[in-house]
Amino acid sequence: MDREDINQLLEGYYRYKGAVERLQEKIAIMEAQATKISPSYDPNKGNIPKNNPKASKIEKYAVKIAEAKEQIEQYEKLIAITDDMLKTLRPHQRYLIRCIVSNKMDIKEFAKREGIKNPQSVKITLEKVYQKLEKYNP
Repeated sequence: MDREDINQLLEGYYRYKGAVERLQEKIAIMEAQATKISPSYDPNKGNIPKNNPKASKIEKYAVKIAEAKEQIEQYEKLIAITDDMLKTLRPHQRYLIRCIVSNKMDIKEFAKREGIKNPQSVKITLEKVYQKLEKYNP
């Protein structure tokens, strides 16, 4: 795994988690709306239109719900890969990555907040973490 891929996963980590939450809320709303339209709506049943009639609102919601569930699966895979990758690190390294890379904190600000006198040591540690993550193979 190269550094660009690692950065993409780490930078998007919290964005992916937020997207999953938003999609789950959206699914709950769509299911409620579909139920409101027809009390016979069942998310486990697939109603296939016969003779190609116009899709009903329930069918439209069913398609949207299925698409949202697919997106959730994709985000959850990215989150799982990132979590597995972070498990290879020590706790202080994970904290460093989450602050600097995932939350886009400035290295100098991180060093100041953590009481580290030399921000260069944070850069060196970050470089070592990246080298370790580049060896990670999912």
